[in-house]
Amino acid sequence: MAWKHSGKTTAFDYIGLDSETAQAYDIACDLISLKTARIFITQQALAMLANLNHFDQRKVVKEIAHVCNNPNSCSSIKHSKLPFKRLWRSKDQFQSYHYLIDYKIAANGQVVIHDIYFDENVTGAKTRYSRERNMLYTVDRISGRFDGAFDAEDLKKTKAAWGEVLPTLQVETLHAAVNGMQNNLDKAAWLMGTHLDVAYPKDDFKTYTLFHNPTDRMLYDVVECVFDKRQGTKSQNAQHLAAILQQTQQKGQKTKWVVHSQGAIIFSAALEEYRKSYTSALTCHQVVVHSPGAWLPRLKQAATALGMTVVNERSNPFDIVPNLAGKNDLSPSGLARSLKFMGLTFLGTETTSPHTLPFLGLESYHAQLRFAGNHKRANDVLKYIEKHT
Repeated sequence: MAWKHSGKTTAFDYIGLDSETAQAYDIACDLISLKTARIFITQQALAMLANLNHFDQRKVVKEIAHVCNNPNSCSSIKHSKLPFKRLWRSKDQFQSYHYLIDYKIAANGQVVIHDIYFDENVTGAKTRYSRERNMLYTVDRISGRFDGAFDAEDLKKTKAAWGEVLPTLQVETLHAAVNGMQNNLDKAAWLMGTHLDVAYPKDDFKTYTLFHNPTDRMLYDVVECVFDKRQGTKSQNAQHLAAILQQTQQKGQKTKWVVHSQGAIIFSAALEEYRKSYTSALTCHQVVVHSPGAWLPRLKQAATALGMTVVNERSNPFDIVPNLAGKNDLSPSGLARSLKFMGLTFLGTETTSPHTLPFLGLESYHAQLRFAGNHKRANDVLKYIEKHT
């Protein structure tokens, strides 16, 4: 079992965790959790808890209350020779939870939350993609910027441009991204780096933060999209992102987002969820929207109401996702184009799809199709260019 400390301090004296302490440390939690358990927590664990966003805080405090009420649960894990020391790994169904609770049982039976760890066993890429976690990662650039991928060799260089992916507690970079559906962590890391390059072409950045939206197969990804588009309570993905937006705004840290495909749906839902829970504006944030699965007027309205700038929107006119799924172009010609290129959207390669890579313009997309040998669809694009120029 692997873990590492976050928010390290030297103070291990413990105090009671009640509503007053939670308020003093700006810790968001369900008051029922505090009332149903007598919680004692060290300053070290409290410092770690205070570093988390509000969404993770609520999850962790809920688990702490469970630990205090069930200290000898069979789910507890002995991790040392000390007879009263235990670790608790969450059984929460929402897989974004990625912390271990270190606690001790005193001779008098009193439970003390000793520390909270970042569990590395559940972070990173997995061979079974559904086991990847919805969480934040920093992604580092290895080589140059994305300026197009016209063939397999270009695409190989594009994928190799982004390297080390490390889990992080909060957004600490100027640039951030939310990926779309059907993206495992490895793919999301390089793909969203390319989308950021296109979204902010004048910015010279070496790292960015990825809000990873893991895939759980096409059917469940679609269900998530439908759920977040409805009115009312949003998915936990959106609730999590709303808390991250609040945490970053509270720090006064400027953040430039790009959201792609389902990422736009999650982002739009997060803005609506944010308005229910917080009163402050999101003036530190701006966003560029690529190939959105969300309806753009709804996203823009939510962003404007919160003081956030929507810098730009970029979509391929042959892309069925923004046109039909996002309901951004339901004209007869838009539907015809979308249906004609639907096979390339869902079954094409990364260079032939009108949806996956950042849209650089119709000339570039025409060249991509020609290099791939798909001359029939390349001619369709050429006819569209000639008609609209």
